[in-house]
Amino acid sequence: MKKALLPLLITIFFQCFTSGLLSKSYGFISEIHIIGNNKTKDVIILRELPFKRGDLIDMESLESMMEQGRNNIRNLSLFNFVYVSHISDLEKEPGKYSNIEIVISVDERWYHFPLMGISLEDRNLSSWLKEPNWNKVTTDLGFKIYNMWGNNQTFTAAYIFGYNNGFKFEYSNIYIDKKGRHLLDISLSRKYSRTVNALSILDKPFYLKSDSLHLENAYQAALTYTFRPGIRLRNRVTLQYDISRIDSMVLANNIRYWGNSELNRRAVTLIYGITYDQRDNIQYPIYGYFINCQLKAYTNSDMSIKYGQIKGDFQYYGSISERFSLSARLQWGLSAKNVEGYIFDKAIGYEDVYLRGYEFYVADGQHYATLSPTIRYKIMPTTIYLLKFLSFLPKFNRLHLAIYGKSYFDTGYSYHKYQNSANTLSNKLLISWGFGVDIVTYYDLTFSFDYSFNQLKEGGLFVSLKKPLH
Repeated sequence: MKKALLPLLITIFFQCFTSGLLSKSYGFISEIHIIGNNKTKDVIILRELPFKRGDLIDMESLESMMEQGRNNIRNLSLFNFVYVSHISDLEKEPGKYSNIEIVISVDERWYHFPLMGISLEDRNLSSWLKEPNWNKVTTDLGFKIYNMWGNNQTFTAAYIFGYNNGFKFEYSNIYIDKKGRHLLDISLSRKYSRTVNALSILDKPFYLKSDSLHLENAYQAALTYTFRPGIRLRNRVTLQYDISRIDSMVLANNIRYWGNSELNRRAVTLIYGITYDQRDNIQYPIYGYFINCQLKAYTNSDMSIKYGQIKGDFQYYGSISERFSLSARLQWGLSAKNVEGYIFDKAIGYEDVYLRGYEFYVADGQHYATLSPTIRYKIMPTTIYLLKFLSFLPKFNRLHLAIYGKSYFDTGYSYHKYQNSANTLSNKLLISWGFGVDIVTYYDLTFSFDYSFNQLKEGGLFVSLKKPLH
């Protein structure tokens, strides 16, 4: 009886299994057409798709896969507009395969830009506007070319003068294999400046200035290797070599500026970072998440100075309703060193680690953490405008614009083992809150207007231009 029952159960199982398969509709991707890529090579776009020609896919997942492909292509920052659609001869009879033709339409950006820009050497635009100082302005004169040879490579060459002087040369996103999994970035720079951020006083960066001396002279060369095993996963290793000289005036004001009393230094920095990016849009995400972790090691030529840091960045984005969305960003860092050095203790208020409402301040320390939750409201969904007065510039005459309102609550903490009595924001829980408006437009431009308050009983309007975080 048992022997007769086993074949019956196996037969029933396979009947159920095959009927489940036959009840689904499958499609065979027979062709992928790309329209509008006059310069960009097809392979650059095809690499971003979660499918390829010849794949057999479940028709129920086709729309989500096309949306994912569209987001991936858009996040290349090569196109103003990206559209992905399909044509299929879907068979009505279950179990039959349909032929699917994917159609990708892109609108390429302008890729050649003269570098005649002016950058403010403060931590942010609001800091500079509070105390405008044209000595703290850097002018770049040169050129920047995106999408070199249609391979999504970027070449930059510029002469720099003003607050900082020197030159820079960068060639990035160089593919060294056909599948685009292995990439190289190369950079060389020369900088000499009459102004140096030598220390912090009253929780603000203090800048030394000289009308006759170059307080800092530096050469830097860096090579970055990127391994991209998946579309949204990247591993980066950077090897950086620095030759620096500071004037004795810097050490006279802060003997602990960079860890010893020498004026010349040769140093090597090794950085490893891993990034997993599941955001729908790197410019202004609405849903998804972003994870980045970085390990950094620094030493001088005789290895008398050693510094190590691990830091992380986690971002979450989610929709609450059609117009409301939520975002939160957690940043943290832990470090260790064998000497005291101001350049190793830059925590909150430096680079991209900041609290809204504390734009004028810094909180130094060896370890830090910040949390920045935000609720956003879609005031105006993405709308496309045709700028007739720019009809002679087809790369600029179609403008997309979206406006979001927001409210936020930021908090952070920086631990400083060697805290200066003149600075009070370290070793203290910092809180700020406020509301604002973000204007999102083309060429990855996002203008942010925030009215913030902090626990120092200060409030004010802060303006910033945000760049995408890759």
